[in-house]
Amino acid sequence: MPKKIAVIDGNSLMHRAYHAVPQTMNAPDGRPTNAVFGFMAMLLKFIDIAAPDALICAFDAGRPEFRMKAIEQYKAQRPPMDDDLKVQFPIIEELLEAMAIPVVRIKGWEGDDVLGTIAARNEELGYETLLVTGDKDAYQLASDLTRIVTTKKGITDVAIYGPEEVKERYGITPAQVPDYLGLKGDASDNIPGVPGIGEKTAAKLLQAYGNLEGLYEHTDELKGRQKERIEENKDAAFASREVATIVRDVEFPLDLEACSFPSFDAEVVTEAFSKVQFNSHLSRVLKLVGRELEKKPAQLSWEPVVHGSEAKALLEAAMGRDETVGVAFAEPEQVSLFNPSLSCVVSTSEGTALFEDEEGLATFARIVREGSFATFDVKQALHRIYPADTTEPALVDDADVVNVRAFDLGLAGYVLNSSVTEYTYDALLDVYCGGVLPETKTERDLAVVQAAAAYTLVGALTEAIERDGSHRAYFDIDLPLVGVLAVMERTGTALDCERLAELGESTQAELDELKVRVIELAGEEFNLDSPKQLSHILFEVLGLKPLKKNQRGYSTDAGVLKELATTHELPALVLRYRELAKIKSTYIDALPRMRAEDGRVHTCFNETVTTTGRLSSSDPNLQNIPVRTEFGRQIRECFVPIEPGHKFLSADYSQIELRLLAHLSGDEHLVAAFCSGADFHAATASRVFGIPVEDVTPELRSRAKAVNFGIVYGQQAFGLSQSLGIPFSEAKEMIDRYFAAYPGVRAYLDDTIEQAKEKGYAETMFGRKRHIPELRAGNANQRGFGERTAMNHPMQGSAADVIKLAMAEVQRRLMAEGFKARLLLQVHDELDFSVPEEEIEPLSAMVKEVMENIVELRVPLDVDVSYGSTWAESH
Repeated sequence: MPKKIAVIDGNSLMHRAYHAVPQTMNAPDGRPTNAVFGFMAMLLKFIDIAAPDALICAFDAGRPEFRMKAIEQYKAQRPPMDDDLKVQFPIIEELLEAMAIPVVRIKGWEGDDVLGTIAARNEELGYETLLVTGDKDAYQLASDLTRIVTTKKGITDVAIYGPEEVKERYGITPAQVPDYLGLKGDASDNIPGVPGIGEKTAAKLLQAYGNLEGLYEHTDELKGRQKERIEENKDAAFASREVATIVRDVEFPLDLEACSFPSFDAEVVTEAFSKVQFNSHLSRVLKLVGRELEKKPAQLSWEPVVHGSEAKALLEAAMGRDETVGVAFAEPEQVSLFNPSLSCVVSTSEGTALFEDEEGLATFARIVREGSFATFDVKQALHRIYPADTTEPALVDDADVVNVRAFDLGLAGYVLNSSVTEYTYDALLDVYCGGVLPETKTERDLAVVQAAAAYTLVGALTEAIERDGSHRAYFDIDLPLVGVLAVMERTGTALDCERLAELGESTQAELDELKVRVIELAGEEFNLDSPKQLSHILFEVLGLKPLKKNQRGYSTDAGVLKELATTHELPALVLRYRELAKIKSTYIDALPRMRAEDGRVHTCFNETVTTTGRLSSSDPNLQNIPVRTEFGRQIRECFVPIEPGHKFLSADYSQIELRLLAHLSGDEHLVAAFCSGADFHAATASRVFGIPVEDVTPELRSRAKAVNFGIVYGQQAFGLSQSLGIPFSEAKEMIDRYFAAYPGVRAYLDDTIEQAKEKGYAETMFGRKRHIPELRAGNANQRGFGERTAMNHPMQGSAADVIKLAMAEVQRRLMAEGFKARLLLQVHDELDFSVPEEEIEPLSAMVKEVMENIVELRVPLDVDVSYGSTWAESH
């Protein structure tokens, strides 16, 4: 096998990583590290895939003089590198040096030329070369021994191009790539090419004539405007080709025969990666040389581990002491006659009790009914004995589940920091106990140490919650909701599948009509689901003006299409096509398949997903069904009550976030507006525009409404101008008038931002914190996002807390007062029920009373209650 050497285009990967990874990562010394983190993620993914024998990294060190002479404006339009990216290059070089990866930077040359030169030298030696870059210019270097590795999506999905792949993708050979770029140009590098010649035309011309010389020898065979453009831009075409041609004989010292990887010192690597706290990457790097990242096992106690009567006695004693025991489950990947299919492990202060199969489930059911326990995900554990599918028997009842005494470890980690992406035993132990789970060999052994970790973490996490001031958010709001959500998930929702099938047929018919009309307007067949093909139609065939560019070419996202729709019919039709296609695949086609054996859909409610404290919904996501569109309403018409003789009832908080803004800011005029009971948006319009309420027109009220909600979400003048379609100056004047009318709001928001910058987090009226690292970002856009988040969190997070408190109390009252009605869904500020017709009046009164009085504010909370035969009709 020939030696395989990989050459990394350092600038290309750093830029891609910088824009792909959120700019919220910092080293202990404060330097941003998001690009370095993403670069290393790509590099390690590549190493896993390709296993190179040697690695080299090349960086730009200027632009060759010949390229500047050929095209004066070459790369001239590129904005200066962001400071937050610039400061990360020394960091990545330090890490590469620690990994013993040679870094090549040649003054006056670009990284592509270094890549081309190393590839040429490797070919002379008979070595295989892998060029890792996001730059399409490099495809000209593909050969039998040289292949191009490029990222397809995100930062870890890669594709490898050899000569055949280049030809299949572009319709040209690698040798024709410079000619191809000479014709089509490259806007990102300011290479002009020939105006009006796109990818497909350039490829067809080269297929016919071989290269630029061949083309210009046969221009008499061309016709019309194409001929004129090609002839008029001959100099530009040849200059563009010259600039796009990668040099392959740059002089610099590099002993390719001596290069090898991995050949680094594990201690040096550990020191370098620890400086920037890249522990996950460090672990993967050390594995390359057969070393493990040494993590100290947490101090856990689980001996003795007992079975049978001893296990029963151990548990009995722990429950007698009212001890919060740790619980974990083990399910072997392979079940046999000799192995139990399930083990329930219970950790106590005096040892570990192990119960198997049916005895394990029965024991856990008893703990739920009579004891207190801790586990990583309480709701998931409850569903082992209280399945979501109602056709499966439950070992506990609704009251047992709602009143469960449990400590949810993952939920505690979430309340302590909702911005963390992962909550695991190791992560929690590392932060709160100074160690990780000890290594184990079997699933049962792992469950033993997890149960011991659960037992140990209760105290550590409780102390952390008290220190953090998050007691109320965890113990009064989030934890009591776990059992309520488990009951809701078992209840599920019912579907009218016949209505859904009819909707699917009519939707498909409309999709087919849209497709025909779009292709008629385009004048040629193309795949509407392909952004690349759509881009070709919009910007090359129709000649519409491109609005923004991404790494795959000109963008065709919703924002672009919406703007283009003002000048042409086709983009609007594509927007409609995308909306219908997405909802059809996500809901119309998927929902019937997602029904359980009981015929109901059982969504999963998640407490640890959003950073705000709001619940999310998954499998299926019922919170994403469009609320204000006719099509969304048609989807909701397919959701029906779970029993015959029931109605679908909805209780919805009215303007809860604005009311919370009034309460939290204490602005006397805002408070008075809500307390008066008058139309709030009209009252705002009256104050902002300085006219009597009776003179407020629907248009002015609509504008005031947009400002009201914009303020809650931290919207600035630019955002308001975009949403209302008005000039920036007019939007700014409206916001200024708003703050003049409600000065207490301005003072409150300013103070909220300042406190968040000082503390590093914003918090709700119940003490729920949202850590906002963006407030410390060097990038102005990131800081702006952080400030808007700080302004919004007290309102949005408090609204989430209020409805959670209301849900728990409503469920308690449903059970205490003997209602047959069932709580089905929570969607943002709305609770939905299946209710017998005879209970509509008392349930409406009870729910309204609970929701409006669950907290005491300076202003009244207002709840709209309505009902109907379907979810849609209940609004």
